[in-house]
Amino acid sequence: MTIDQTTAKVLTDLLRELSSELDLHHEDEEFTALKSTIETLRSAATLMTDAGHKTPEVYHHVMRRFERATRS
Repeated sequence: MTIDQTTAKVLTDLLRELSSELDLHHEDEEFTALKSTIETLRSAATLMTDAGHKTPEVYHHVMRRFERATRS
């Protein structure tokens, strides 16, 4: 799969901004309720990585928080 540079930039910006907002405005215990949003972020990130683009660090930070918060 390929993604043109404009689309990659927009996806990167969206991943960065939404991840930052989630990180700033939600406590770990709220992350379970954000499952749908997290899954959408993950789908966008998968598109990026499958096309050979890197995802922003804040995205990885939020995903680590989600995994910790939802670990049984």
